[in-house]
Amino acid sequence: MEYFSIEKPDLYRVSCVKEIPADPKGIVIAVHGFTSSRDCSTYQMLLRRMPEAGYGVLGIELPGHGTAESSREPLRIEGCLNSIAAADAYCAVNYPGIEVFYFASSFGAYLTMLYMTKREHIGKKAFLRSAAVDMPTLVVKEHPNEEEQKKLDALKTTGYYDEGFDGLGRPVRITMEFYRDLAETDLFEIFNSGDSRFMMAHGAEDAVISPKAAREFATKFQIPLTMYEGEGHSLAGAAEQLADQAIAFYGQNDV
Repeated sequence: MEYFSIEKPDLYRVSCVKEIPADPKGIVIAVHGFTSSRDCSTYQMLLRRMPEAGYGVLGIELPGHGTAESSREPLRIEGCLNSIAAADAYCAVNYPGIEVFYFASSFGAYLTMLYMTKREHIGKKAFLRSAAVDMPTLVVKEHPNEEEQKKLDALKTTGYYDEGFDGLGRPVRITMEFYRDLAETDLFEIFNSGDSRFMMAHGAEDAVISPKAAREFATKFQIPLTMYEGEGHSLAGAAEQLADQAIAFYGQNDV
């Protein structure tokens, strides 16, 4: 396992971790969830399971997350998409001719679907774990409660607040610019699968991202969805099954 960083055209850097076996079948670009980092348990699982199956893993850290280079870049959606693009470019240069796949969690899945809708991308398959299909509703509240209203007031007075959802990692700074990014970016309205393939896995007891929203999104865009009974947002009890499912998905021949 190697920690390193990739420079982006805007001169910010993407903190990364990778494990690439000799002569890999493909490279899996992993994109973590909101308030997570390159040290998350999902990356640790992928770094173990994917190389065992012959796939390399390149796990990126999103802007404003973690404690390494990526934490110095303000969190904005375009910056996040630029980080995924930098990982794509890194794979194209360093592993030419090797197929690229994506494994994305929660907020990272939201971003990966945006990326594959809005940008040129070299990967054609994305496995989406606990996809935050309704990510804007977690931050942009139509009818905020008292605590949420305090955060909105902070946005107006100081321009930011620090958000940390229970059990999901260290706080991340939410700025007015990022708030507006989310308010203007509804996956239900803009998602386009194009010629790419997607697969979703979600916990039936997910209290962060509504299972109902996941089902509606999967139905609307005809994406295969596995609903794991008894599992919450982390899908911690299904980690090995998720790895098996993703490996099988990546290895499927396109018809």
